[in-house]
Amino acid sequence: MNDNQLSRRSFFGKTALAGGAMLAGTKKVRAQTKRKTPSVELLQVGAIAVGDGSHLNYDIWAPTINVTTPDIWPTRATRMKITHCWDRKPEAAQAFASKYDCETVQNYYDMVDKVDAMIFAGFYEVKWWPQLTRPYLEAGIPCHINRPFAYSMKNARMMVETARKHNTPILCTDEREYIKEAIVGREKLKELLADGKQILGANSSNSAGYEYPAHGVHGLYFMLAILGLDVEEVSLQADGWWNQVTPTSPHAQTWAILTLRYNGISIEGSGEQTKPFVAVQQQLTGHHSNATMRLYYNGGWWDVDNHWTFGEPMNRLYYLFFPTVFAMQRMFESRKMQWSYDYILKKTQIFLTGFKSHLDHDGALLRVADLPEDWEAPTPYPDWIDEAIFN
Repeated sequence: MNDNQLSRRSFFGKTALAGGAMLAGTKKVRAQTKRKTPSVELLQVGAIAVGDGSHLNYDIWAPTINVTTPDIWPTRATRMKITHCWDRKPEAAQAFASKYDCETVQNYYDMVDKVDAMIFAGFYEVKWWPQLTRPYLEAGIPCHINRPFAYSMKNARMMVETARKHNTPILCTDEREYIKEAIVGREKLKELLADGKQILGANSSNSAGYEYPAHGVHGLYFMLAILGLDVEEVSLQADGWWNQVTPTSPHAQTWAILTLRYNGISIEGSGEQTKPFVAVQQQLTGHHSNATMRLYYNGGWWDVDNHWTFGEPMNRLYYLFFPTVFAMQRMFESRKMQWSYDYILKKTQIFLTGFKSHLDHDGALLRVADLPEDWEAPTPYPDWIDEAIFN
């Protein structure tokens, strides 16, 4: 036995004796005191758009941040707390505030001096993100800005340039960019390139709810996370872009196929492919996978499938939605962006090129570089925000 072992054993032996001698004296103290639950300082987070079409509604993100519904999410798992919220409908904001124990504010800009970070959680508000985010981007407050970020490159660049100017970190992502299968797919691609394999093409599926901008974009992000951004052309063949008729959507979508023609792939440290290939994705609903991909290469193929998670609500939140919440906290705390401003702009450009392909080119392949800066995609409900609030 060495000296360190002897000293350690001697220490624990003496501690045990001392503890035995003091036991009677501590029983009374234990009976009179209770241990307090450990606490940490929480990031105060503001939320905009918490009603219809919001990821902070429908028990998706909010239960994992403000733990007020233990039957859905049983324990605190982040250092964030939503402290303030705003919605275009005051009654929606009040309902959210009552459920998740936070405060409402009267105006969308009223949280600038109250929070450490912001979650812009809606979908129907995307058209107005440039105005709604501006006070917070100018204040340097880290912002998560929900997909698809913008309906024109002009507006996308406006937000990015405001963020750059004020050194404001931003995040625009979704759960299918974060799921394990996207990460595994990217690593498999690296392995194939390192082994000298040639990518011949890819087939994919996406649970899209028969509409492109809100959930079709999930499948696009999934493909981009695996295959990268070197997309030359995009095609969206479909009988509509939204799942019902609205003032801007004359035909409800019942089928859609998204196609990306790649110039090739280049991954630092793994290899490069200069030969083009095509990735095709079925936009589906009612099946039991969130996203799938079959990756073809010379000599074979490889499959990945993110299955729908059944059972108690926590399972789906933890395995599908929580990684995005974790990514928010990481950026809010560190102020480091996981994806660069240019990455966000590029994937927005690819998304919008698909939209224009469908609307203006009957689904033909359209070069990403040919997308006009001021071309604007439609929103399902063009009167969703009363623009008088910006006056």
